Amino acid sequence: CSLWGLREARVRFGRSFRERLAWLIETEAWSREEIAAYQDERIGALVRHAYEQIPYYRGAMETAGIVPSDIRNRTDLSLLPILTKEDVRGAGDALRARNASARRLRLRHTSGTTGKGLQFLQSKDALAFQWAVWWRHRNRFGLRQGDWHVNFLGQPAVPVDQRRPPWWRWNLPMHQVLVPMQQITAPKVRDLLRLLDSREFVYWSGYPSFVHRLSHLAGAAGLDLRRPPRVITGGAEAMYEFQRREIASFVPTTTLTTHYGLTESCGNAAECELHRLHVDVEFCFLECVDPEPQPDGSIRGRIVATGFACPEFPFIRYDTGDIGRWAPESTACGCGRQSPVMLSVEGRTEDYILTPEGRRIMRLDYVFKDAVQVKEAQVVQERLGEVTIRVVGRPGYGAEDERHLRREMAHWVSSQLEIHFEYVEEIERETSGKFRAVRSLLPADERTRVAV
Repeated sequence: CSLWGLREARVRFGRSFRERLAWLIETEAWSREEIAAYQDERIGALVRHAYEQIPYYRGAMETAGIVPSDIRNRTDLSLLPILTKEDVRGAGDALRARNASARRLRLRHTSGTTGKGLQFLQSKDALAFQWAVWWRHRNRFGLRQGDWHVNFLGQPAVPVDQRRPPWWRWNLPMHQVLVPMQQITAPKVRDLLRLLDSREFVYWSGYPSFVHRLSHLAGAAGLDLRRPPRVITGGAEAMYEFQRREIASFVPTTTLTTHYGLTESCGNAAECELHRLHVDVEFCFLECVDPEPQPDGSIRGRIVATGFACPEFPFIRYDTGDIGRWAPESTACGCGRQSPVMLSVEGRTEDYILTPEGRRIMRLDYVFKDAVQVKEAQVVQERLGEVTIRVVGRPGYGAEDERHLRREMAHWVSSQLEIHFEYVEEIERETSGKFRAVRSLLPADERTRVAV
């Protein structure tokens, strides 16, 4: 983990990161007029670049009868068609700029919360820009690089069948301890609290549901934390009020904050000191598509993102699959920032499955990251000891893809779990328009079983 951290730190936190972060701290004071002028300029330049250098966008614009001069600002951007995940998969290399240096691009994988595997290219500068945006958010709460911290993550950095502690791993170059969700169980909670009390960890980061799970287990066991973090910063999923309450009860002196972001480096919004989500306007433009006016004057609709960070492989009018609620444009946040305010992000709710070992697994996105022949997937649990994976396959899906998913489930989740497959035309959607990637249909008494 430390070797990985050393390599990754060089990419994330080099000169480009430092320059971006310094600039982002300055631009927080922009007026609405300055924000509008910057975004209009970036959108116009990005569209011209996409037309000249990227085959996919040139074809899309020609099909729509659009030329770059038609798109001069944020309003004009709606003339372009929306880019879906399926479009990205189908376009492949046609989304890469012809003048992009292959040496500066990295292959990335994501499935988000929808179980849809996606591969794309990302420049090193885009990754540094994204981390600068995230660190601006952390700076708002007094955090600094070099602070020792704990990262609660979904990837099983510790083998799931390991029988003895430590249930964590150290990433020394980043001053970080990695605690995988698979290890947050009742029998291990005392060991985890001893780790958390072993030194001053300035902050915790990671999935809110994992921190909530730890808080719940510690509270149920009557355990207290002697050295709580100063800040807990969440991401990748919403932090719900019931989670905030239970986490705050466990660490009452800790500040809780969160941000909304995408691995695709095309959208981000982060909380200010007053805990209101501000769109990171230097990094992206977030549209509210199919807006629905709400009684309080806010609007609710699909979040469509245009990213400024990676012109080598840009996401322009990208359908994130999430639903958001924006405050009225006239809203003036007490923090003084003039960037748009999002009141909430919906569509990132997930259940958990219960493994035969008693672990509660809340996220399975890494199982599908390389399953490129899977169009959509949902993991459903109706009985203990088994799950059904509902799959919408692409034309090339076959027996090897099913074997791959079995191997991934055994490796990442549980080797004792019985896996069934159900092939469907479409995954049932929630009222928000998305489907849950993990859905538990266990009876209530079985779902609340204590992990072993």
